[in-house]
Amino acid sequence: MFFPLTPPRLLDYGLPHIQTSPCNEGKPRNLKMNPLRRFNVKVTINTDRFLADPKKYFSDSYNQFVAFGGPCVYFHLECLRAGETFLSERHIEMLYATLTAWGMHRMGDSEKTKTKLKDWKRFRASLIDQATPLQKFRCYHMLEMSETEYSDEVLRLRPYYEALDLSESDATIVVNSKALHHLFPDFIPPIDRQYTIRFFRWAPKEWRDAKGKFKTITLPKSAEGQFDLFHETCVDIKRLSDQIGPVLFEDERRRYNVTAPKAIDNAIVNFVRIVSGR
Repeated sequence: MFFPLTPPRLLDYGLPHIQTSPCNEGKPRNLKMNPLRRFNVKVTINTDRFLADPKKYFSDSYNQFVAFGGPCVYFHLECLRAGETFLSERHIEMLYATLTAWGMHRMGDSEKTKTKLKDWKRFRASLIDQATPLQKFRCYHMLEMSETEYSDEVLRLRPYYEALDLSESDATIVVNSKALHHLFPDFIPPIDRQYTIRFFRWAPKEWRDAKGKFKTITLPKSAEGQFDLFHETCVDIKRLSDQIGPVLFEDERRRYNVTAPKAIDNAIVNFVRIVSGR
């Protein structure tokens, strides 16, 4: 696989540190965690192996992201840059393009694939309608919060998460998490089935079928279950990140201006790639 000698860097785009609106203070901190882990699996299933040598999985993880290439990287960077003006027309346009480049929209018969974004007017309106209440989440930084605080604030996203109307698919966790990451890059990690859910829920010996292909990850069917899995996975990522020395995150920020949620996402993708032998 070819890697550019000098990978593109967010720093080259002159992106500011995103922290423009104050966090609400004095809110109650006792939101109840979902008592039912819908995936009754300990999160140590792969995290112990990851934490034994996290540097191994952080190393070269940004280059692995860049290797996706072309529009995947370009529109991602442009979307983060546009986010300086939160949910402006440019920001939403770049989000539409980024999600398309990140596999959230496929050409073809709508009867055969539901992996399609909503038409532009519905997509745009879904975000514009929530622009004001979403502002309050902009200042949150995953690594600067306790696990309880982080869990509480992710739970407070529920009404906005459930109001998002971005995709034709009923599976919201992937498209919504990727969208929310581009709204709150220091707060919410992008989540997908292939890497994130697989990492936290399945042991490596269960990843592939008899033909060597990755098994399909089944997601909850209900809207409530989808958000619960989103919340649980965000907290799992936060818990994992808190056990990693800050120097690795600082190095990713210094070298590539990558935020902590995206840095740990890149490292998890790299873990699955290395462990699966692909």
